[in-house]
Amino acid sequence: MQEQQDKKAARRDRREKRLAAHSRAVTIVSFAIIALLIALGAFTRDRTYSENENRSLAQFPALTLDGLRSGSLFTDAGDYMADQFFARDAWIGLDTFASRALGRRDVNGVYIGKDGYLMTAPETPDTAMQQRKIAAVSAFARNHPDVNVMFMLVPDAAAVMSAKLPRNAPVRDQLSDIAFIESQLGYSVDVLSVAQTLTEHAEEPLYYRTDHHWTSLGAFTAFRASESSFRGDTDVSLPAFNIMTVTDSFEGTLASKSGVHRVKDSIDVYIPQDSSVQYYVNYTDTQTRVTSLYVSAMLEEKDQYTVFFGGNYPLLEIWTTADNGRCLLVFKDSYANCFMQFLTPYYDRIIMIDPRYYYGSLESVFTEYGVTDTLFLYSADTWMTDTTLTDVLGTDVPTASAADADTDADADTDTGD
Repeated sequence: MQEQQDKKAARRDRREKRLAAHSRAVTIVSFAIIALLIALGAFTRDRTYSENENRSLAQFPALTLDGLRSGSLFTDAGDYMADQFFARDAWIGLDTFASRALGRRDVNGVYIGKDGYLMTAPETPDTAMQQRKIAAVSAFARNHPDVNVMFMLVPDAAAVMSAKLPRNAPVRDQLSDIAFIESQLGYSVDVLSVAQTLTEHAEEPLYYRTDHHWTSLGAFTAFRASESSFRGDTDVSLPAFNIMTVTDSFEGTLASKSGVHRVKDSIDVYIPQDSSVQYYVNYTDTQTRVTSLYVSAMLEEKDQYTVFFGGNYPLLEIWTTADNGRCLLVFKDSYANCFMQFLTPYYDRIIMIDPRYYYGSLESVFTEYGVTDTLFLYSADTWMTDTTLTDVLGTDVPTASAADADTDADADTDTGD
């Protein structure tokens, strides 16, 4: 009996020694691989931008006393190591492959939906910030009573094409958020509510499968629903367009972020069949004038959506031969870029301001261009998160006492009705 127990103990000891040796070997090999990758990274030039992820990469942090005190130096160093890790793109691809193999339906915050659609969950709005934005837009409209002020908030793909989401994906009801914001803007603002129209056409390709933007078809669907507001009192009729596909190899930001590269998108542009209204685009930062809304050279870049104007700018001018005395000022994000191709017959001048980059004076814009109409055109996600619009509209926001007085007046009026 004792002999059997001794044999079992000996086998157990040998097994434990083998496991310990195996663990040591795995640890040594793992550390060796990590050390090798770090060493290779040290001899590799740092990248400033990732085309696959479509974002800037962290750079080596400066050693400062403030950074040491606040701890930001160590945070920045960690970001730097993560962003500049050797063969980062390959490791991201491997992680995506492993996640999908394990049955996960989201990668890096991107849902892998049906029919090749990649989507992100709608942003949760900050209530206080939304109230400030709503107050700013409403005050802007009240302070410019002679200007036709329009407002279009575009839902994202997950809100409109929810049937494409993975089953039971937890997403916020963005359509309700949009409806609430629209209801708060008041009578001074012409709300161009396009959410319902887009949802009615949800089976059509209104959004790119690999990117967060809407397609030209999505923008055109919204334009048709709101065309009468742009037409105003003019005799312009709804233009007819020739549709031209300029690329069928587009992979957008969501493909880059998720590492999922199953499909490619096409980008279409809409060319008016009636060429009687001509135009040119003036890039005010370089004073370059071109006779096209499209920059074909951007089709050779990673972000092919920038074929529309070449990207975003603080201020951009479109001058036309419509000869109707109308000037449209657009406060926008990148969703507006592909929307402008439908508006050139309606205005003499279209001035596009992206508040994320604009630091000029609105007063000078009104004086210089003779603004008659204004359009706020944002994707809902940008509207929910960006804080720059209130800064640009700051001079048009009344003081707290004035705002309270307006609110009281509105309340009295409503009660009287």
